[in-house]
Amino acid sequence: MIKNLLLAATVGLGLSVAALPAQAQTTTLDFASWQLEEPGNADWWKAVIAAFEAENPDIKISQTYIPFADYLTQLTIRFASNRAPALLQISEQNYGAYAAQGWLAGLDEHIKGTDIETGWASAQKDLTWDGETRGVIVSNSSLMLFYNSKLLEEAGVAVPTSFEEYKAAVAALTNPDAGVFGLSAVTTEHPTVMEDFHRYLGYGGTAAIVDGKYNLTSPEAVAAIETYREVVGKNAPLGNNSAVARQLFVDGKTAFLVDGPWVWSWLERATPEMRPNLHMVRTPWDPPQAPGGITLHIAEGLDEATEAAAWKFVQFATKPEWQREYLITTGQPSGRAASVLTAEDVEKFPHLQVISETAADGVPLFPTHQAVRANFNEYSAVLRAAALKVLTTQDPVAQILAEAQAELERAVPLN
Repeated sequence: MIKNLLLAATVGLGLSVAALPAQAQTTTLDFASWQLEEPGNADWWKAVIAAFEAENPDIKISQTYIPFADYLTQLTIRFASNRAPALLQISEQNYGAYAAQGWLAGLDEHIKGTDIETGWASAQKDLTWDGETRGVIVSNSSLMLFYNSKLLEEAGVAVPTSFEEYKAAVAALTNPDAGVFGLSAVTTEHPTVMEDFHRYLGYGGTAAIVDGKYNLTSPEAVAAIETYREVVGKNAPLGNNSAVARQLFVDGKTAFLVDGPWVWSWLERATPEMRPNLHMVRTPWDPPQAPGGITLHIAEGLDEATEAAAWKFVQFATKPEWQREYLITTGQPSGRAASVLTAEDVEKFPHLQVISETAADGVPLFPTHQAVRANFNEYSAVLRAAALKVLTTQDPVAQILAEAQAELERAVPLN
């Protein structure tokens, strides 16, 4: 479907350009993204861009691919040297660092009266900075539970229906001597280890920040992270990044995995014998946690005509039909609050309906406090180090958290 759209858009582009008067002016918009060479995401972006250019022959999208590992650094350099792309993607949790510098254009004037104002997922409101909307959510996902039914059946363990049942099931299925673990999780120096840390705070009914103050030394937070040490530290193999953790699950070496809906595509890598055992469901505890979506932004400081052209692209990419293609192509929910799937889609892709409904109910996994958003790298580094200490040392959890809170209060003050 996407290839057909791409072909049609490309042909249409050629016809449209040929019909233009010789004196027509073309506006070129530099678009920066780390997804332009990722399977699925790249197919969608290239199809959207081709179709947009066919419909708007006076606007050209110049695609700038930057690998994810270098993305934030390269963007910062470009903004600081006045070479910012007109359009850019950012992971939701990182956008605050750019908004705080005044690098992202305010969009309220453009959004007013459109369906983005009224029909978007609740996470859209978190893209407000200094009273102005600074971006639009393209993708908004919540975490899902993946499980291996064969391992559960062999151990006589039912699919959990609560967090308490989940903890018990993970422990029951761990048998290191047999090379099988109850859980796949990130257990090494990797950004996602900090995500797990926040997950368990949420499972414990608390958060890193409560009433505008860091809350890591509270009894509730200490108990939640002790549960993290118990569940992850004892039931997941140590030393794994996210890719290895996912592959262990796909290979049938672990029974459970909590991860984003994009892992569905990983399941297709399983052997034909293994694939029927691998399942994805909504996490059986509420509310679902949303680790942050993909956001689309316009750079501050563009001239009026260029900004208008950039906004035209944002509107085009967020049309219902393209948001539907995004979900089908990438397996990630769109930014829209209402489902973009047709009845035929739901029948053909039932897992996409589960993904969409779960995302619609998701709550932010990370704090939305402006100081944290503006300094997310520093905040993440402190809690990543704390999470690794929890998993790899015998230091008391209360001590680890007290040290982390003191460091956060120094490095990322909330007042």
